[in-house]
Amino acid sequence: MSPTRVREYQIQRARPKRGHNMGVQTLNLLDRGLADYGEVDQLQREVWAQVREQERDHTLILSQFQPVYTAGRNTHEHDLLNRELPVVRTDRAGSITWHGPGQLVIYPVVKLREPVDLVAYIRAVEGAVLDVVRDTWELPAFTIQGRAGVWLPPKPQDPANPQGLDRKICAIGLKVVQATTLHGLALNLHPDFDRAFTGIIPCGLADAGVTSLHEEGREVDIHQAAAVLTEALQTRLSPLLAPFIG
Repeated sequence: MSPTRVREYQIQRARPKRGHNMGVQTLNLLDRGLADYGEVDQLQREVWAQVREQERDHTLILSQFQPVYTAGRNTHEHDLLNRELPVVRTDRAGSITWHGPGQLVIYPVVKLREPVDLVAYIRAVEGAVLDVVRDTWELPAFTIQGRAGVWLPPKPQDPANPQGLDRKICAIGLKVVQATTLHGLALNLHPDFDRAFTGIIPCGLADAGVTSLHEEGREVDIHQAAAVLTEALQTRLSPLLAPFIG
């Protein structure tokens, strides 16, 4: 895939109708190739401002990035092993992670009902990923208390994982400002692990591994993954979303 310039993507200010129960729309950048992280980050902040003011419906931004490391608020210097890729500091929760080809990134930019239940929002995003990984791809996914993301257990007698580490298949890093959400999830479909994650301690967890659907024997097209995951997110998030009150 060739890089894309997401600034060519025009944002429409589609104001919901009065009395309308705001739905969830998608802003799909996948067909535009590998996106620049900084441009998508700027795009999500413009969408965030519109959703916050209820000038557009809740929005899921779908993308696949050019290779980059993003460092969340809890990143430590020792989590970065080398600087072979650009490192972008970001205001999301969590530590450092990799984005790049073979990984589906979804940013739910939604306005939550007040008072905001942050735990319920986190559980909803996790739950959507769990639903899809378990039910669609039939993998034994789970969450770990105190550790963000969705995980798979170690494979029995795996020579590549002699320590028997749990392995993260989907990273989740979220932020809520003024009852409106930013950032989201990154699901590993088929990244090249000879290049991905090699310059960092993923998510700052030296006692954990990473995996992908490909590594687990599931060959999934990114558009197929996006379709089932956006549907699951819409279902899980719906009870938490603010109605339009303009």
